Amino acid sequence: MMKQSISPDCDDGVTRWVARTRGPGFALIWLPVLMLSPILSAILDGEPVTLTIHLAIAALYVVTILVAHRNLPQRVGELCTIGLMALVVIQFIVSPGGQGFLYPLLAIAAATAIRLRAALGIVIGLAISGSFAEGFATMSLSNALQFGFATVMAGASTYLIRCLTGTVDDLRATRRRLAGLAVVEERQRFSRDLHDLLGHTLSVIVVKAEAIRRFADSDSAVGIKHAQEIEDIGRTALADVRQAVAGYREMRFADELSHAVEVLDDAGIEVSTTTPLPDLDNPTDTLFAWAVREGTTNILRHAHASRCTMKVTVTEAVATFEITDDGRGASTKSAGSGLLGVRERAERLGGHTHIRSGPNGFTLTVHAPISGAPQ
Repeated sequence: MMKQSISPDCDDGVTRWVARTRGPGFALIWLPVLMLSPILSAILDGEPVTLTIHLAIAALYVVTILVAHRNLPQRVGELCTIGLMALVVIQFIVSPGGQGFLYPLLAIAAATAIRLRAALGIVIGLAISGSFAEGFATMSLSNALQFGFATVMAGASTYLIRCLTGTVDDLRATRRRLAGLAVVEERQRFSRDLHDLLGHTLSVIVVKAEAIRRFADSDSAVGIKHAQEIEDIGRTALADVRQAVAGYREMRFADELSHAVEVLDDAGIEVSTTTPLPDLDNPTDTLFAWAVREGTTNILRHAHASRCTMKVTVTEAVATFEITDDGRGASTKSAGSGLLGVRERAERLGGHTHIRSGPNGFTLTVHAPISGAPQ
């Protein structure tokens, strides 16, 4: 019997009991209870043929239960069950009697080995046919009802345990899949955050360093100011990475937009933006903040632009952010990791992104549905 582990969150008594009854143990435990009396009677009465048939029934019952719990085709277990029924019929022909023990045994075997959609029907059929046989044999309604009750209870309890163990298996498999998806999603989030944070920060540091180099001889005060800003950027980036690792980093669109205007201005790029900014719900505000950061990073690193426009429009259903530059456009048709990250963030909100690139500039447009929850 396969050893089953029980997870900490499934430690209630019922679950532990269901887990323990997996495998052939529950069905096999009834074999001595149901077959001991017929075998002893055959021995005491000196009936070798009946004894042989009873031993054969016991052996085939064990085989049927074991086959049902191996990775064998379902029909193998069903054929064993049919053979078991045939032996029981032969036993009744040879030596009438013993139905009270053999029919419940048959019901347990059927509920274990026959495919699930037919098992309960066969159990009920065995109970009804056995009750009629017992009733006519003894001419007793009480015996017939007791016989039917015992058969139904034996088969139905086995059937329900089989269903419960199957359900537990499905739940465990679902939990493993969900855990795997959660790991993948967290890994993607961390990758997106790290790329967007460090890519933007390093680009800004390069711009500031270039400004220091330009003003080092002519205006040392400006150079010192940019050096101080690099120091601040480094501290902020360190805090951002820590927050990204912890998974609770929050970004504000207005802050990112203000920072982007400052950095682009330092890089000698003329910037125009929408003022005043419209109210946005929190998810859209964060999405547009990431879009500003990624768009600004790409302009600083690749565009060689002289002008940049950032616009925000809001209708009843959709909020749109657009960042356009007059640079040389993208060198490749495929989006980089940062733009893919923005697209994934937009799609998580039910929105989408659009990219337009050419020799006269590059445009990133981000659409997000309005959730009706303004800041």
